[in-house]
Amino acid sequence: MALSPVKFSSMRHIWASLRRALVLASPGIVLLCFWQFASGRLVREAYVSKPTEILKRLFELFYTGEIWPSLKVTGQELVLSYVIGVVMGLLLGYALGRSPRLASVFEPYVMAFYGIPKIALAPLFVIWFGIGIWSKVMLAGTMVFFLVFYNVYAGVRSVDREIVNLALVLGANERQLGRQIYLPAAAPFLLLGMRMAIPYAVIGVIVGEFTSSVVGLGLFINYASSTYDPASVFAGIFILLAFVMVMNALASRLERRLLRWQPSMHSVPSEPN
Repeated sequence: MALSPVKFSSMRHIWASLRRALVLASPGIVLLCFWQFASGRLVREAYVSKPTEILKRLFELFYTGEIWPSLKVTGQELVLSYVIGVVMGLLLGYALGRSPRLASVFEPYVMAFYGIPKIALAPLFVIWFGIGIWSKVMLAGTMVFFLVFYNVYAGVRSVDREIVNLALVLGANERQLGRQIYLPAAAPFLLLGMRMAIPYAVIGVIVGEFTSSVVGLGLFINYASSTYDPASVFAGIFILLAFVMVMNALASRLERRLLRWQPSMHSVPSEPN
């Protein structure tokens, strides 16, 4: 029986999706196979363990519930630091971008503080906020803040002044300028900064947990490293990788939703010959 055009098109779409997924997964599959072969043969297993041992350790961690307290604490720190850093970066970046006078006063101080290695601030945050979650939240939030701030600041400053003058001539007020001109112009920069800030939020949280913590994935990885347990170290790293992938997927979805007003490259008509 012949397939209908609709079913044939659907099958072609499914096959194309499977082929694309296979192409994306093939480098990782090859790497894992080589890793499994090399561990214990080319490299001592005490250094890198085996993917099968790491998978077994991951199953044990989740099945026994050993990892759940660490996941909960690290997840809270990631969400809080990311939200605080994004909100503060957006507000300050927008304020300085709209006001050249404020920017000329505060930008040198922001740049000077940005130049300080954030790892060097970790002991200070422990002194100020204790060994609980807030020292990690503030450290990671600081790293997120600067990435979002400079992207939003650049986005607001990129607005063509002639467009602003035209809107003012047409009777636009400050609120309308912000909602209809400045914020849409800064949105791609903001979303880029949000995506760039995801790994830095993870780095800030883990560095803070390395410095001092009671519970968390950073402490789990640090303890596994000190006890020469590479399977647990890689298990913790893969869990962090899952955090990054989930947050990046959510950021990508938010980007598609907020920037759906922008024309896609495929929708731009080609010039006639």
